[in-house]
Amino acid sequence: MKISDDTLRKIHNTSIVTVADKLGIKLYGMGDEGRRACCPYHEDQHPSLHFSTKRGCFKCFVCGAKGDAIKLVQDQENLTFTEACEWIIKECNIIVTDDTPSIKSVVENKTSSISPLPSDIKTMVPLSPDLVSRSMSLNSEFCKSVVSSGYLSDSQLRHAAARYRLGCTKDGGVIFWQIDEQQRVHTGKIMYYQPDCHRDKQHNPTWVHSLMKSQLPQKYEFHPCLFGQHLLTSDLGHQPSAVCIVESEKSAVILSEKCPDFIWLSCGGLQMFKPELLAPLVNYKVIIFPDTDETGEAFKAWAQVALETHRLYKFRYPLRVSHLLEDHATPNQKQRKIDLVDFLYENSA
Repeated sequence: MKISDDTLRKIHNTSIVTVADKLGIKLYGMGDEGRRACCPYHEDQHPSLHFSTKRGCFKCFVCGAKGDAIKLVQDQENLTFTEACEWIIKECNIIVTDDTPSIKSVVENKTSSISPLPSDIKTMVPLSPDLVSRSMSLNSEFCKSVVSSGYLSDSQLRHAAARYRLGCTKDGGVIFWQIDEQQRVHTGKIMYYQPDCHRDKQHNPTWVHSLMKSQLPQKYEFHPCLFGQHLLTSDLGHQPSAVCIVESEKSAVILSEKCPDFIWLSCGGLQMFKPELLAPLVNYKVIIFPDTDETGEAFKAWAQVALETHRLYKFRYPLRVSHLLEDHATPNQKQRKIDLVDFLYENSA
């Protein structure tokens, strides 16, 4: 089955060293130009196989074996050319837009269950912006704990809270308002935090629109958007390096101060992470940072949605799904299912 030229280009742009590592080949050397390995094509006692990262190829200076990443996978996994391409796409999480049957098997043919962006989203009836302005406050337990736990300084928290328009309920819950790039208020999520800045699981998250049903506009329908989406048209004054998506609102708020060159958005939970939620980002460079777990299922789920999103919408740039936590989180951290903020916080201590 045919692999498109665009997909082949992405495969060839994948580091051959990364492919070799995925194959379980032990690599030697630390240089930027390449790595060495004991040649798997013959009985090799000394590393005679050389990988060129610049040229994307390998060559053994003893037996003469040579080729590119696809050839390496074909030989080591006993696969056809197409199967080797699919192996690299899957193992290296390459985002593709092909409609060939071979590529469909990579995403398990699940795209039929994904609905396009609702056609009425452009005419949605928003909530009153006064709800946001009246609720804005630094008195939530979340805001207090972000500072007391050492995630942000007081000035950083004030800046982030103003940008994300954080609200506060009468009993100390934080309101994470969902406002889109047209400054329309979709809803707000009310959450409660403990003094250590971890979520208080004794209180389930609550939607603002569900608490004010009798006061909703007559034609109001709930259409979620990304938390922080209004920042796409904010006063940044420059094109961001990328739009980064994390799971929790907490992570987006904290990372916006730690890594201010990026716009940090939150999907609000894996169950909310769907292709239509990402549709407004088609013209941006997007990096997705999944949470981690022991089995890697969370990463696979996020990568699956990224693949489906690319099939449904014509993104200007390839979606990137970060391996940071999968590659560097400790077994204990994966067991605790930490997110990017806690990983950076724990590893900087």
